[in-house]
Amino acid sequence: MPNFPDILEALLFASERPVPLEKLAAILEISPASVEAELSALCDEKNAVGALQLVEVAGGWQFVTKSEFAPFVRRLKDEKKSKLSRAAFEVLAIVAYRQPVTRADIDTLRGVESAGPLHFLLERKLLVPSARKDAPGRPWLYTTTPRFLEQFGLKSLEDLPELDEFAALEGVGHEAQTLNLFERPA
Repeated sequence: MPNFPDILEALLFASERPVPLEKLAAILEISPASVEAELSALCDEKNAVGALQLVEVAGGWQFVTKSEFAPFVRRLKDEKKSKLSRAAFEVLAIVAYRQPVTRADIDTLRGVESAGPLHFLLERKLLVPSARKDAPGRPWLYTTTPRFLEQFGLKSLEDLPELDEFAALEGVGHEAQTLNLFERPA
């Protein structure tokens, strides 16, 4: 029978999505603490050499290609990924930093109607209507999804960059301050 590190590596390699620690423990029939120790060792081993690295993302563990190999991997893939428009990125940022938020809140912050970008983000499963607001008309409240975390390489929403990190990018910090994106609602 193969040893635990090899089984763990095979499971993570075969999965298209991050695998939670608890699921790995259940499959391997060992404690989560033991899986965590094996993951740590595997992480050290894989991240030191080779083209792959093991990362904790979106509540689970996943092998990803190291960034220096991205240009070559892109050439291999024939599929074109749809890029986020500026409007979609604005909507996504508003929801990420202020969630849960209604479409009316998004429209107010952006100063324009946001149905199109919101629909685009819902189709790509980056956002989800999570509940109804207890207000007239009972509008949907939107939140980000685990897929959002996965696509942006975040463990949790706490890993979102702070405003001062955006200030280093030309124009983005000023726009973010103007829109009050990073001010969480009371």
